[in-house]
Amino acid sequence: MNPDEKVTTLLETGIRTLNKAYMLEKKPVDIGNGILLYPSEFHIIEVVGKYPEKNLASIASHLGVTRGAISQMVRKLEKKGLVERVRIPDNKKNVMLELTGFGKEAFEWHKALHESLETGIREELEQMSDSDIEKLLRVHKHFERMLDRCMKQ
Repeated sequence: MNPDEKVTTLLETGIRTLNKAYMLEKKPVDIGNGILLYPSEFHIIEVVGKYPEKNLASIASHLGVTRGAISQMVRKLEKKGLVERVRIPDNKKNVMLELTGFGKEAFEWHKALHESLETGIREELEQMSDSDIEKLLRVHKHFERMLDRCMKQ
């Protein structure tokens, strides 16, 4: 493959992957109790479960979404009984999230799903050198910067 074909193939694969991820974001999942959860909601649950010290602003930044989007999703998660807002006594503006019992169940369900899905990626990465992985990450980061530039236009 010549360099132009490599770029074209990589971009086409990336766009196809993004389109599939976009479609998946619209597909809710029932983890066994009749309450439907969307992937975007699972993303928040995952961040709160992994990084309980993050406030709403840092969760938004971590996920690459606006504070307004986080606020809307948090309201939905509160209504579904998955998270609770916690205010820090010495800083009224700093709002943190805490998983409820049901939120912890959803976090563990999502964690197990990711572990099963990531097995194939781990197997591929184990066959790559550190240098190859660094190159792969550089391309992914470039792709992310390219998307960031497109969003600003």
